[in-house]
Amino acid sequence: MNNAVRESFSNLESTDDKVRYSAFQTLLSLTDEKVDWIYDVWDGLLEKLKSINSYQRSIAIMLFCNLAKSDHEKRMANILDDLLAHTRDEKFITSRQCIQNIWKIAIVDGQYRNIILDHLEKRFRECREESHYNLIRQDILQSIMSLYSVEKDDLLLVKVRELITLEEDTKYRKGYSKLLKE
Repeated sequence: MNNAVRESFSNLESTDDKVRYSAFQTLLSLTDEKVDWIYDVWDGLLEKLKSINSYQRSIAIMLFCNLAKSDHEKRMANILDDLLAHTRDEKFITSRQCIQNIWKIAIVDGQYRNIILDHLEKRFRECREESHYNLIRQDILQSIMSLYSVEKDDLLLVKVRELITLEEDTKYRKGYSKLLKE
């Protein structure tokens, strides 16, 4: 791991929002591609995932999702349940960020894919009584559509259509249908 990457990870701890955000954006950009330093930062990200600070949890979630493609040791299997638990994070924005990014892990491995899709479907069905459930549902559908955009598996479209039919509110159902771009 080079010094610039090390410094960016260090800056994630900064109390200066601009410094911390800039470091985060740099790391997200770097992890758009495979990296060879994933295991140098793994334990630190695990700590962030358990942080009392929701912003630090969000950072860990999004970086783990981006880093999944670099995980040749398949360590993601050991933390996938912990990541998925954050689809119900105490902070709404953290839950949404997890749902919006978790598909990046699903594209890496068929086993992960099945676990994630099952979880998202269950989450879709169970969130009806939560505040802003419509946003959670929209994020779930968008996450599945993001997976579809990579895999072109028509069964994913079938799944999205099926989930949309579960929505009782016609306004929300209509909004969700726009994700299909049909």
